[in-house]
Amino acid sequence: MTGDQSLHTEPMHASDLDAVLMIENVSFAAPWSKNMFLEELSNRSAHLIVFKSGETIVGYICFWAVLDEAHLMNVAVHPDYRGRGYGKLIMEHLEAICLRENLTRIILEVGRRNMPARRLYKKCGFNSIGFRKKYYAEVQDDALIMEKQLAQKEIEEDLSNRTNTR
Repeated sequence: MTGDQSLHTEPMHASDLDAVLMIENVSFAAPWSKNMFLEELSNRSAHLIVFKSGETIVGYICFWAVLDEAHLMNVAVHPDYRGRGYGKLIMEHLEAICLRENLTRIILEVGRRNMPARRLYKKCGFNSIGFRKKYYAEVQDDALIMEKQLAQKEIEEDLSNRTNTR
């Protein structure tokens, strides 16, 4: 993983779920259940990764890879480790995976009132592209749909090179 060398990644396993659920429960008003994580662990489209400092899980991410796009389903950092740039490192790791797997876009939904997450996504280059009214029914919040196009620079350079050679 780039950046902080004390943070390393591993695929999430069922044995990680106690620590993951503790982070999940303190991070979200409508947290995922253990069964939801277990379902994702058995979903062939899902990628679940834990981020560790030593042996301590400090964060995790869950995303689906479908066709040429990643759909970010869930991401969280333990409250004791927030404010250290780990959220940005996790998002950079997601982007690196996507580029390696030739995924061209990352898409996500974020609560309209979730300002810390919205600031993080904006800092990481995501743009708002839509809105889902009352998407988070349990907490009576709307969702913003955000996306980040990947490898656009390479696509533009390729198009420019083709145009210049004619």
